[in-house]
Amino acid sequence: MDTLVQILAQGLAIGAVFLLGALGLMIIYGVMGVINLAHGDFVMLGAYTMALLAGSITPLGGIVAAFVVVAALGVLFDLVLVRFLYHKPVASMLGTWGLGMVIRQVVILVLGPNLKYVGVPIGGTLALGFGVQYSAWRAVLVVASALLAAAVALLMLRTPFGLKMRAVIANPAVAQSMGLRVERVNRWAFAFGCGLAGLAGALVAPVATVFPNMGLRYLVGAFLVVILCGLGSIRAAVGWSVAIGIGTAAIAI
Repeated sequence: MDTLVQILAQGLAIGAVFLLGALGLMIIYGVMGVINLAHGDFVMLGAYTMALLAGSITPLGGIVAAFVVVAALGVLFDLVLVRFLYHKPVASMLGTWGLGMVIRQVVILVLGPNLKYVGVPIGGTLALGFGVQYSAWRAVLVVASALLAAAVALLMLRTPFGLKMRAVIANPAVAQSMGLRVERVNRWAFAFGCGLAGLAGALVAPVATVFPNMGLRYLVGAFLVVILCGLGSIRAAVGWSVAIGIGTAAIAI
């Protein structure tokens, strides 16, 4: 029983990170038709932002900074590359894969290949029963992921920007003809999706090793979630993230 409890607990934490990555992928592909193979590298950039700012600002400040920095980079990458890849699945796969390679090499050149570590902002453990102890920060990670999923759902359903994104997803040509600035919606949607990936990286940095190639694991997990749940349901994304996380934990333990 203790092993089962441990698998479930670890699986929730893994699934929480996959969910944050999957939310960004769902937005980017749904709005722009871009298959973003650099998404894991945006997770890595968020983790590096958290690592570099650790000790200089509060952990919450580092998490917010990771979202802002990676979202800003998303705007830049959209201006120079991604806007030419809208609704071109093969071209977007090749282009973003190359972008990811460039990001990793720049990180290695600027910061070096050495591993980096982030101290756990909230120490201590939670007793889950059957002798299983659970890191308090992993619990924060799970709760934060659930809250962000709810926030994204509310953004899509209850805000003017969410309405614009849903209009572009439904039919970009009609949205354009109705006076909607589709290019601007695409750019900010891409930035938001990248920011969610950076947020995932910042949240996972205290319980993972930060290094240039760390994003591949999260890219695979997030893509698997999106493939299984599709693009229309955040509730399904939550369910599949938990299922894949638990499966991953069961294999690892």
